[in-house]
Amino acid sequence: MMIETPVNKLIPKLAVPTIISMLVTSIYNMADTFFVSQISTSASAAVGIIFSVQAMIQAIGFMLGMGSGNCISRTLGSRDDERAERIAATGFFTALIIGVLFCVCGLSMLNPLVRFLGATDTIAPYAKEYGQYILLAAPIMMGSFVLNNLLRAQGYAFNSMIGITTGGIINMILDPLLIFGFDMGIAGAAIATAVGQCISFSILLY
Repeated sequence: MMIETPVNKLIPKLAVPTIISMLVTSIYNMADTFFVSQISTSASAAVGIIFSVQAMIQAIGFMLGMGSGNCISRTLGSRDDERAERIAATGFFTALIIGVLFCVCGLSMLNPLVRFLGATDTIAPYAKEYGQYILLAAPIMMGSFVLNNLLRAQGYAFNSMIGITTGGIINMILDPLLIFGFDMGIAGAAIATAVGQCISFSILLY
């Protein structure tokens, strides 16, 4: 598709869905903060503390996704589909393995981790409660970021947008439902994020 489509048509076709995906990601991060801030200021601060962990997960996922995606684009351009498949598999499974290691290490050192990131005595319990679910979802989150970039690298930016956007919308719907409806507090916000990421992952993988 990308080989045959004129560049002036291809760039908007890839750019617009990518911009929408990034906007949705930013919006549902703000949605978490908005709903959690209604619990308490300490809970809101805890989300900010764990956002550093999410940023690390995102950075590793994007590093692997953009690196493998760049290689895939060039490999597909030279019509070497078999090598492109190997690169995609390597990037994807590397993300899952690093995600599992990140999860295990993070959960085993959760208390010193949140302290290192700046949590005080009042914020630490909220940060640990929120952080444990984010860390459990780390392999799925990293896998999603890689799949997102792999799809874009193959010219399927719209499909990528559908996966990311669906997960983001479900997260925003689940936030108030779990936090207030089921009285789960800050854990509800973390579970909503994890569920949204799992749904995105499933759509992108499909």
